[in-house]
Amino acid sequence: MNKKGKIFYGWWIVTATFLIMTLIYAPISNLVSLFILPVTKELGFSPSQFMVYYTIMALSAMAVGPIAGRLIKKMDIRAYLTLFIMISAIAFVGFSFSTKLIHFYLFAVLMGAGLSGGAMIPASVLITNWFNEKRGICLGIALSGSGFGGVIFSPVANWLITAYGWRTAYLVLGILIAVVLIPLTVFVIRLTPADKGLTPLGEAMSVNSTKELTGTTLGQALKSVSFWFLCIAILIGGIVVNAMLINLAPYLAEIGTSAKTAALLLSVGSAMVIIGKLLAGRLFDKLGLITTLLIISGSSLISFLFLMKANVFLPAVIYTLFSGIGSTAVTVVPAYLTGALFGEKEYGAKYGIVAIFISLGAAITPIVSGAIYNINHSYGMLLNALIILSVVEFVLFFIASKTKPKSSNPELSEKAA
Repeated sequence: MNKKGKIFYGWWIVTATFLIMTLIYAPISNLVSLFILPVTKELGFSPSQFMVYYTIMALSAMAVGPIAGRLIKKMDIRAYLTLFIMISAIAFVGFSFSTKLIHFYLFAVLMGAGLSGGAMIPASVLITNWFNEKRGICLGIALSGSGFGGVIFSPVANWLITAYGWRTAYLVLGILIAVVLIPLTVFVIRLTPADKGLTPLGEAMSVNSTKELTGTTLGQALKSVSFWFLCIAILIGGIVVNAMLINLAPYLAEIGTSAKTAALLLSVGSAMVIIGKLLAGRLFDKLGLITTLLIISGSSLISFLFLMKANVFLPAVIYTLFSGIGSTAVTVVPAYLTGALFGEKEYGAKYGIVAIFISLGAAITPIVSGAIYNINHSYGMLLNALIILSVVEFVLFFIASKTKPKSSNPELSEKAA
């Protein structure tokens, strides 16, 4: 039971998942650009050849997502997380010893497995299990670890590469993942409050301490229109969020933004991702689904309007603010909506399917954005396309929310609405 006078144990789960996102998600997703030049210069690859590993990583994350979503329920959470943490650590250590392209491609498979099974899925499952009340803000805090990791590890990794070389940087990251996260997993993380004799925050303790989880099963969710509109919305959101992230530097150069301003925007952007995730979680708790989804999709649209004038300092900074909020469409939103629309029952399995579309969006973004750019070799058309897709994203989220299956728990339905 939840004992008065003591800190609710779920806050330790929030801290642990924050650190998982900091140490696994951030190095895999946010530090890519720092390694491109030193690796390709030393080993003689072209940047495009080297970056194929990123696509392989995203595809691996897609494949592992549904498997991890089922495993997290069947395995002891400590054994499950230790396995995927070790996979993540081995991927970075493997990169540090790689000498051929095929080596990077093979270890990218492990990296994708670690990203999905070690960070994205457990963070969302654990917060959903431990919190009924304050779930949105707790998801925001946990997932903001990715932005925090980007802010912290970008200068650290850059210093390691400059002082000791890219191999040492990869090796240190791999060792750090294992040394910090495995003890945290063994001694702190528990899958459900029942494992500690507690109930989720916001749920009253009943005489019968075992409570059946509410919501739809995976099979029922897969048969619903709402689930597939949610998945397509996340796919579109992935293109909206990632397209300008991977094209930001060349776009800023195209419109005449100084290199100094471009570097500042990249740094400020990482900080704004943290603020965006915390804000989105809070908005879900306070304003409900539709209003928050409108704010998130609208923020992406507004960010692109300001990006058109990013050669002027103030609009450029305003762009980073709104893009930080818009970026939660592929982090906080999928995790929160999976629980809000379909309940906690078999949450891991359902989120495992949703995670496929998060990874798929990241994987196809370079192809889609490149095709649009090649039409007239200008980023202006890409920006216009992303503005339209921001509207499409909201419409799809809206339909998913309005067509959700009826919950067997009226109280859950009322909260989700």
